[in-house]
Amino acid sequence: MLVTGGLGFIGSHLVERLIGLGEDVVALGHPRLGENYLDDLLRAKGEGRLIALLLDLNDLNAVKTVLERFKPEVVFHLAALASHRLSVEQPHLFIDNNVRTTLNVLEAARTTEPSPRVVFASSSSVYGDHQPPLREEMPPRPKGPYALSKWIGEELCKEYVRSYGLEVVTVRYFNVVGERCRSNIVFKVFADRIASGQPVDVNGRTVDGVFRPAERDFTYVGDVVEGTILAAERGRPGEIYNLGRGEPQSVLRLAELMMELMDRRVEVRRRELAPHEALVSYSDSSKAQRELGWRPRVGFEETVRRYVDWYLARR
Repeated sequence: MLVTGGLGFIGSHLVERLIGLGEDVVALGHPRLGENYLDDLLRAKGEGRLIALLLDLNDLNAVKTVLERFKPEVVFHLAALASHRLSVEQPHLFIDNNVRTTLNVLEAARTTEPSPRVVFASSSSVYGDHQPPLREEMPPRPKGPYALSKWIGEELCKEYVRSYGLEVVTVRYFNVVGERCRSNIVFKVFADRIASGQPVDVNGRTVDGVFRPAERDFTYVGDVVEGTILAAERGRPGEIYNLGRGEPQSVLRLAELMMELMDRRVEVRRRELAPHEALVSYSDSSKAQRELGWRPRVGFEETVRRYVDWYLARR
């Protein structure tokens, strides 16, 4: 197995799970970008072996060399620059990197014998302003460069299935949270500010004079990892599967629950969402349940509790 972005947030959890299942895993991390959880992976328990490499996925020849050397049965492509707001500030960087690296992974897989199956990690952001629950058959309406880069990645995956017969399955992640959250994910942002006694900003939108906090489909990282593995095992090439809990939760409730668990209250400030950000977003994951046999198991409050316990243990 090979995991791009394998030293990052979701990727490290995926690598850890695969090792626990007895799989040998090549985890690729970028030499300069992103957070690195190699130390956590070195403590992973299981019969599988870990090979960690730093590799720039923008280098097609380097990607080809790695695939030809290790010949993985499955490539999980999770590596990407991921931030809606930063992508608006740096559109060229996000679109160029995310599209180019996805194309390189697909091309390297196509030219490797035997070709591995590819699982592409996309995002719920491709849905744009559709009214939830969000279903795979809805036409994409990406807003913002990050969402656009993910949609282009999906189209590349479909083309490699159509033109080359490469087995590619796409999963769309919904607000993945849990231990090792990236620094720009709301769980980490809120925890840092509460721990330091600073105000937390609750994003939302004023509708008819009333402020409504944003609602998100927070999905525990362990559940998403299980869905991603099932997509590799059971997903149909060319298909897209939502991986979201399907139960929207208010970011205000998240702030209140975190303050309770951390036993510290701070000021809560209201902030307006950016125009490209949806007020409410949640998934219909019945297709993944039906075709992959996937069921999210960890509820919202338990997800927050696990994260807070992990966060406080590392302070």
